[in-house]
Order: sequence, then C-alpha cells, then structure tokens
Amino acid sequence: MARPRAPRTAAIAGAIARILGLGASVVLLANLIYESVNWKKTLGLSISVAVIALVVDGSELMGLLDSTRTIPRVSPSCIVCGDLLVLCLAIPSIFLILVNNYHDGADDEPYPWENTDFLSLAVTWAICGLRFILLVWSCVDCCIIIRRPSRPENRTMPPDSTSELRDVPPSG
Repeated sequence: MARPRAPRTAAIAGAIARILGLGASVVLLANLIYESVNWKKTLGLSISVAVIALVVDGSELMGLLDSTRTIPRVSPSCIVCGDLLVLCLAIPSIFLILVNNYHDGADDEPYPWENTDFLSLAVTWAICGLRFILLVWSCVDCCIIIRRPSRPENRTMPPDSTSELRDVPPSG
C-alpha cells in the first residue's frame, strides 16, 4: 500500500530538494562524461552515484508531482535505502577523485583535468550534503507515519456495521 500524500508545504519542500538532487546528478554525470571523452578518465563509482541518484530522485519526484495521483509514491523505506546507497557510494567517490589528482612533488605542473575534477568533487560533496538532509527528513517522515493512528478517535462507525447489529434487541 502506498504511503499517504505529504502535506502541501512538505511536498513542495520535498519536490524542491529532489529537483536540486536531480540537477546536481545531471551536472555530475555531464562533467564525468566530459572528463571521460577528453582525457579518457573513467570514474565508474562517481558515474554510478549520479545514475542511482537520478533514479531515486526521479521516482520520488514523479510521485510527488503527480496531481492525478495515478502514480503511487515510493515507500519511505525504499527512499531511505536509495538515499543511503547514494550517500555510501558518494563518500568513497570523493576519495577516489582526490586520489586521482595526487601529485608526487610540489614542482609538478597541474593536470589539465584538475578544474573538472574540482567541479566533480564539489558536486559530489553537494550530493552528500543533500542526501544527508534527505535521509534525516525521510526518517522523520517515516516516524510520523508510524506514530499516526490508523483510525481517528472522533470518527463514527457507519450505520450498517456489524457492531450496531449486535446491540439491537431481538424482535418477537
């Protein structure tokens, strides 16, 4: 069963956060493709971070922005797992980018791809920060859904329920 729709303000904030995540993932993917084409550098872990982040953000964004409510939202546990996977892959990706630009001596000339690696590093840090915020938000959302009672206290039972039929004295 799909989780209930988020309140309007939370949905707007969630959509903005997911749009920022999509934009950062597209920038990272484009920058990594540029590096791969120009300097034959393939940072596979960073590419997988960008692709998985695109899938996670895109799936949640489609559920949030669907005004007809025909597309169900992804369960909170799947979103938490997806965000956690992106975060766990992005952290080693940062170290991989840093190790890739290691100079042996101070007199070495800068590599021609250092600016694009710096952009990849900055965008990956931004993705990590956004994922951390989204993880906290998803956990809070999950806790709110768990604490929410399944049936409000003030809701009356329908008149044709079986409990009302038992209270009626037998006729005859």
